[in-house]
Amino acid sequence: MLKFLLPLALFLISLLSFAQKPKTIKWAEMEKMLNDPSDSLTVINFWATWCKPCIKEIPHFETARKTKAGKPIRFWYVSLDFIDQKKARLDPFVKARMNGAKVFLLDETNYDKWISKIDPSWSGGIPVTLFVNNSKKIHKFYNSELSEAQLNEIISTHL
Repeated sequence: MLKFLLPLALFLISLLSFAQKPKTIKWAEMEKMLNDPSDSLTVINFWATWCKPCIKEIPHFETARKTKAGKPIRFWYVSLDFIDQKKARLDPFVKARMNGAKVFLLDETNYDKWISKIDPSWSGGIPVTLFVNNSKKIHKFYNSELSEAQLNEIISTHL
């Protein structure tokens, strides 16, 4: 019996650790996410571990994500970290500070190809946040760091 429990325990531990790692995506998958027809408000925060303002606002998003659980809202974090820094920098950061969050690593180095498709006003700086609800035709783009009060006000307006 013990010889069956150990492999099962190791398998479950590996599943838990896998769940904490960001999923690497390309633009095509990001575009599908942006066009999702769900009736939920989707909050998409573009950030990176090397961006101090990004790191400063993440606790606000995490608090909102946890307090709004069960409401028609989703929080997605899209990291713009470099792919070669994923294991050393991004994975540990996500595991330590964003437990249970949906985090994606956008693996696209040709920024000119996709930045204006997120929003035509985006110059490429981060942090930026996009609030989307395609069924209600909501597309609100914020090209700056958000305070906790600003974030909560925007969410309340669109929920």
